[in-house]
Amino acid sequence: MPPENLRQYAAEVRSERPGGAGKWLLVLLAFGAAFWFGRPLLQQKSAQAEAAVAASQPEVVLYATEWCGYCKMSREFFAANGIRYIEHDIEKSSTALSEHKKLGGNGVPLIKVGDEVVNGYNEAALRQLLKPWIRG
Repeated sequence: MPPENLRQYAAEVRSERPGGAGKWLLVLLAFGAAFWFGRPLLQQKSAQAEAAVAASQPEVVLYATEWCGYCKMSREFFAANGIRYIEHDIEKSSTALSEHKKLGGNGVPLIKVGDEVVNGYNEAALRQLLKPWIRG
């Protein structure tokens, strides 16, 4: 084939491929835009789901002291697992001390999960009582 015919043939082959890289770039751009603008909707749904689970978590009350090592472990357990809790220091509050005694407490920590009471730091019992609300 003479060189003129090759150039003409190459031009015909190139013109037969519609779209080329431009078409794929447009598709990629469309997916990117859908992901970027759809992301806030996904985040909003997951935040609502987390709020619903957190709202149904039973009240967790920790009766503790500042110096207690097992109380510290309880705080760390709650923090690591995303458990909301209220802490009462029985050495600083006479009301907290009387509540602690009413619940049968004779040491710390004493943890109340809903209507259940856990005397001392018992991770297995806490995991069982809080299983639906533990992160991870």
